[in-house]
Amino acid sequence: MKWNFWVALVLLFLFSNEYLSKFALGLFVGDLGVSNAIDRTFQFASFSSYFFSAGFRAIPFLALAVISVKSHYRHKAAGRFALWLALFGISAFHLFGYWEMQHSLFTNERASSTAAIAVIWIPVWATILLGLGYAILRIAEQILRMFRARA
Repeated sequence: MKWNFWVALVLLFLFSNEYLSKFALGLFVGDLGVSNAIDRTFQFASFSSYFFSAGFRAIPFLALAVISVKSHYRHKAAGRFALWLALFGISAFHLFGYWEMQHSLFTNERASSTAAIAVIWIPVWATILLGLGYAILRIAEQILRMFRARA
């Protein structure tokens, strides 16, 4: 893979987090201005909480990095497209999961007492879905090879 994939992987890992989702919720759901949304986003933020969630968030990104280094998909255009699609899918899954986890903070709904567990389970589910996507890609590749061999 080229350097732009690795830069995108690192940047999306760093910024696809609960703080970006909370900022977007403040802007779009909470109807806050930019400065108020920033204040509300980082009101209780700390480096230890960021690094705690980053440890779990790293799991699917590291899995994708291993797949991109070890697999032959990086040598084909369709494979590179699949790796980019997986990267954006992982990021979107994280952002959507954190959005849903914190949505009640900006509405009249009550927050679940177990909502913080999502910090752990969102990356786990993202890794599971990445593995399923990789398995489907491998199966589709084998089926395509089988049909090419018969033709």
